[in-house]
This record gives sequence, structure tokens and C-alpha cells, in this order.
Amino acid sequence: MKIITRPTVTVVAATQFFGHPTYAIPEDGVDAERLGAFAAKGCYDAFSPTGRANRENQRQVIQQAHGSVLEHASVSLFIEGITRGLSLEMNRHRHLSISQRSTRYVAEEAGAIVLDPYFASLYERDDLTEAETAVLDEHLWAQTKAIDAYERQVSLLTDLNPHQLDGFHLRKWARGKARNVLPHGLETRGTWTGNYRTWRHFITLRSGEGAEDEIRSLAAYVLLALRPLAPVYFEDFSLSIIRGIPSYAPTYGRV
Repeated sequence: MKIITRPTVTVVAATQFFGHPTYAIPEDGVDAERLGAFAAKGCYDAFSPTGRANRENQRQVIQQAHGSVLEHASVSLFIEGITRGLSLEMNRHRHLSISQRSTRYVAEEAGAIVLDPYFASLYERDDLTEAETAVLDEHLWAQTKAIDAYERQVSLLTDLNPHQLDGFHLRKWARGKARNVLPHGLETRGTWTGNYRTWRHFITLRSGEGAEDEIRSLAAYVLLALRPLAPVYFEDFSLSIIRGIPSYAPTYGRV
């Protein structure tokens, strides 16, 4: 059984700014920042190639909590190595668009198990106490047994085949019934798309001390993936370590 101890976050798409043939703005900033500045300057008819720098404009927007202009640019992330349990929390963020791996259409016999940060830390150590070894072994055993049960269910349901299905339709039917025994720790992956205001909100909310450790860890990886694409939008996030996990909190929380 494959064990995963940390997520992988890959930027697969981001909004590109083309500019306008008549309404010019300064040249500084990356695409997202320039688009945000274009939108903000348009509110005041303040277009000019020699006007306030785009990055300075967007810093002021963030400081004044005029976050709507951050909604014009979006980023798509392909996220791997997270539990299905975590994905349920991510999918509560209404402004994220989601295309997630299906347990109905995909065979999970060879599925991976994702360990949350505490269990991952135990798994990667070689000096465990007897009590730590026991809790880790029990955790892995329970998830392995769940996947074994899934495999048996798929086989039994396929043989039973009460609706006389065949091929793809039979596989989909059997997997759809058997997936209910799969563990929350099963790996999932998919594409999540959001605008920069939404991603700021996600990181702010999910990086906090009260959030569950696995999603707090993911929030840190998300910030590190997004920051190069729009530095101004994430430069006010400061780093601290909470329960051994990097956590990021913004200076301006309600943008």
C-alpha cells in the first residue's frame, strides 16, 4: 500500500493580462497585479502609463480592504496527496471551482493512503516509543483493512451483477456501491480554481490555529505556490509555526 505524507500543489493555469488599446497603465507588476490595478484604476478613470505604479496601487487596495478587484484574476491548482476527508473541507469554500477524482469511475484497489501531519511525523521517525508504534500500526492496519474490504466488495458485487450489466457499466455500478467502505484517509486529487481573493480567504481561514492540521499544512503549500504569481497579494502574510506546521496569517485579514 502506498503511503503519502505530504501534499503536492502544482499551478496549472493562471489569468493573463493583455491590456487595453486605449486605456494604458504602468508596466510594473505581474499579470494578476496589473489586471487588479487596471480594474481599480477604472473605478476612478485614473488610467495613465505614468500614474501610480500597479503594485503600489494594489497594496493600497489590500490595505483599504477593497478586495473585489482581486476577483478578476484566478489560478487553477492541481492538488495531489490529500485525504478525501480534507477535500470535504476544501469543497465547503463556495467560490472554489472543483473537479475531483471520482471513486465511482476510478478503481481504488491500488489507492494510496494519506497520513495527516501527526501520523506522518510518526511514520517518518525511527525512534518511536512503544505507545507511538502501537497507535501508528493500528491506524495503518485499519485503513489497509478498509481497502481490502473495498476490493472484496467490488469482486462480490461484480459476480452478483443483479442488473445483468457488462463492461464499463458493471465496473461503475460495483465501484459505486463498494466505495462506501473506503477510508477517509484515501488519497484524492483534482483541480481547484479560485480568484485571488478566494485563495487569500482560504489561506487565512485554513492556516489558523483552530483549523485541522492536514488542511493547515495544505494551506501553507498553497500559499507557497501562489506567492510567485502575485507577490503583492501575499506579501502581508507572516509565518509562524503552530504544532510543528508552518502557518501564515495576513496583516489585512478582511480583504
